[in-house]
Amino acid sequence: MSIEPAKAPARGESPMSKSRLELFSDGVFAIVLTLLVLNLKVPASHGLAALQDILPALVVHAASFFLVGVLWMVHHGSLARVDTISNRSLFYNLLILFWVTLLPFAAENAADRPLEPLGASLIAFCCGAYLVSFLAFRLSVHSTIDDMPEMQRWRRRRLILVYAMIVGNFACAALAWLSPWIGYAAAVTTVLLYLTLRSPPEAVQDFIGKAASAEAEETAAVEAP
Repeated sequence: MSIEPAKAPARGESPMSKSRLELFSDGVFAIVLTLLVLNLKVPASHGLAALQDILPALVVHAASFFLVGVLWMVHHGSLARVDTISNRSLFYNLLILFWVTLLPFAAENAADRPLEPLGASLIAFCCGAYLVSFLAFRLSVHSTIDDMPEMQRWRRRRLILVYAMIVGNFACAALAWLSPWIGYAAAVTTVLLYLTLRSPPEAVQDFIGKAASAEAEETAAVEAP
């Protein structure tokens, strides 16, 4: 019984599978979420005074937690529509994760000094830089779903919104030095926009579901004795 040699990846295509990239990225997001809660310190006071002391940190933690969670949802949803991973897309994915790993530092600054501009500005800047890196990542990969007319129309509308969010986040990062609340508003707006945005067309969702089922069946067939 002959064993066929493994197929070499095409030029520019990474030998890393999509599942490995997902596991690595999910691990980084999980670590970042863990680091956020480590920023919470036990207050020295007691009772209502303790709650008053820790309230700014709790608010910043909640906002940062949901921000990272939404960024993970965006990242996960995008990878679900990707067929192959290229070396260039791997680099852009590292950039995505880099900006995410800066958020605990920004959140700690905002929690310790909520009325200072550094933490708020850095949070807004990381949101904008994440979106730039994410856009570059998404444009560097291709999926058969991208060829569907429904998906093309949906992507054109989504790109306009993403460009506006990038400009808005960078503008808020600069204006946060005048008022930190502008930087916080950018982060909250990013979360709310992605939570209220319409999902891809139903035909695309059905396509994704069928593709995932076919991939699971293929994997099970390969692993079966």
